Amino acid sequence: MGGRSLQSQYSITLNRVPLNDTVEAVNKVLGEVQAGQTSGGSIDLIWINGENFRTMKQGDLLFGPFRDKLPSSQYYDADNPAVNSDFGLPIEGYSAPYTGSYYIMAADSARVQHPTTFAELLEWARANPGRFAYVAPPQFDGSRFLLTALYGVTGGYEQYAGAEFNEALWNEKSPQVFEYLQELEPFLWRSGETYPPTQSRLQELFANGEIWMMPVFVSRVAEGIANGQFPATTQAFTMPGVSLNDPSFTAIPINAANPAGAMILADILASPEGQLEKFKPEVWGDPPLLSPQKLPPELQSELTKVEESYGIPLDELTSTTVPVVNAEYTTRLEQAWEEQIAL
Repeated sequence: MGGRSLQSQYSITLNRVPLNDTVEAVNKVLGEVQAGQTSGGSIDLIWINGENFRTMKQGDLLFGPFRDKLPSSQYYDADNPAVNSDFGLPIEGYSAPYTGSYYIMAADSARVQHPTTFAELLEWARANPGRFAYVAPPQFDGSRFLLTALYGVTGGYEQYAGAEFNEALWNEKSPQVFEYLQELEPFLWRSGETYPPTQSRLQELFANGEIWMMPVFVSRVAEGIANGQFPATTQAFTMPGVSLNDPSFTAIPINAANPAGAMILADILASPEGQLEKFKPEVWGDPPLLSPQKLPPELQSELTKVEESYGIPLDELTSTTVPVVNAEYTTRLEQAWEEQIAL
């Protein structure tokens, strides 16, 4: 959608460069700036969040603030932390909303009375050995499961909130996470002797009935229901105060060759039309970040139609999700998992 709109409305050509990891783009910008290339850089806009955004913002590698100059900003709630902070770090106008994302749980409701706490999850796994799995960290989805475990096992998200990593808190709380994961491991798929290497593999196990419950991004559930990959009895649910509200953004490097064009693209992607297009299960299935009540009636109607086709009651589902905290917690969780679990 972004490329077509740029070309037809503004005669701007979009050159999308696929990356294995966003850090490649961050390092490219950093290298150019360090070499003295403070303008005319090779990257105009980056899909970004988390530690990569922190690195660029704190390193003065971002153009801006620009977000309040975008026409689309009128559709976003100024008090919504999901669009105003990124992994605990205030955005302050240096990125624009791109896509909503929620890391939740999915289960075959014909077989599972879904748990709402990590204690209940362990109890269920013990009673149903081999029917639950999560992706091996540090693959992205697996790392997200570790973060939910940190929240769910150690007393909630709030203690980890804020822009900075708390070393003392980590040292106090983190052993509980790995005690829990070691206790859970024998009751996982294949007794925890191996872990699904990718989210696609995890979803295959769920689709063919080898596992009955899995952690997953909500867009994957909507897609799996819409295309018939998942059982018709598939139900998405959250663990209140544990499941993640995990949005992403676009940002403009400080040395962008065409910051004006980048702002136009960022605005298209953040616009109601852009958010609606990404929301469609057959496109991406990523929920919008904007505030529906700020939309004109005709766009509210379109949003309602897409949500009806989505097959998941999003307002109810996402109301109990919580933000992602400083990325250092995830980095430490990945390291400890490889040292203590992946043996």
